[in-house]
Amino acid sequence: MNSIPRPLDNEVHLHSLTLSHTQTELTRLGSLLSTDETARAARLKSDSARKSFISGRGALREILGRYLGITPENVQIAVGDHGKPFLADRNCHLRFNLSHSGDMHLLAVASGFEVGVDIEIIEPGKPLADMARIAFSRLEQEELFSLPTPFLQTAAFYRCWVRKEACLKGCGRGFSLSGNSFDISPFNDGTTTLLNVCCGQSYWHIMDIGMPDGYCAALAVEARFSTLLPIVTRITSP
Repeated sequence: MNSIPRPLDNEVHLHSLTLSHTQTELTRLGSLLSTDETARAARLKSDSARKSFISGRGALREILGRYLGITPENVQIAVGDHGKPFLADRNCHLRFNLSHSGDMHLLAVASGFEVGVDIEIIEPGKPLADMARIAFSRLEQEELFSLPTPFLQTAAFYRCWVRKEACLKGCGRGFSLSGNSFDISPFNDGTTTLLNVCCGQSYWHIMDIGMPDGYCAALAVEARFSTLLPIVTRITSP
């Protein structure tokens, strides 16, 4: 087992994963899961959701095990009140968050501060306006609907969605926290985007993450360092 050096202070490791759903690989990764994780996978009615959960959670255990210097089966993962996984050993300062869409998974790992990540496949056929009215704040809706074409509105919708979801996942609240409780702009100024927002009584840096065509992703980093911006190190994992 090849170890991975832990992230430095104010550094985030971002793992890009394209995971196989072959039966052989699913069986291997499924053997790494805990009893509770295996039971959770079995309860999923969608075959694609079940495969994504098994492959994602198995790969997560492998990567965390390489950081911790232990076997994947011995990684102890607990779950918060709103579903965010964390390492059960409170003396370990590693924090992580995993997201998947389609065949792509993103895993963010940091030391000593919380992170959230979200990735989505861009699907123009969805009822984006209705979804925005449910999940976005009034200001976000006004900015989104001010754009002149459906193409621009679709791109802005997904940009806003992943930024917001990454932040909600980072603070551990998910959509139990109202979308109206904070604002994230859907705009893109053409440069590397770094937004600062207050969510869940804490401040967050929100960064857009470059992905292959057809995907949109964002990273949220707990802003414990008021003037020091996070360093993101991309890691392409097998």
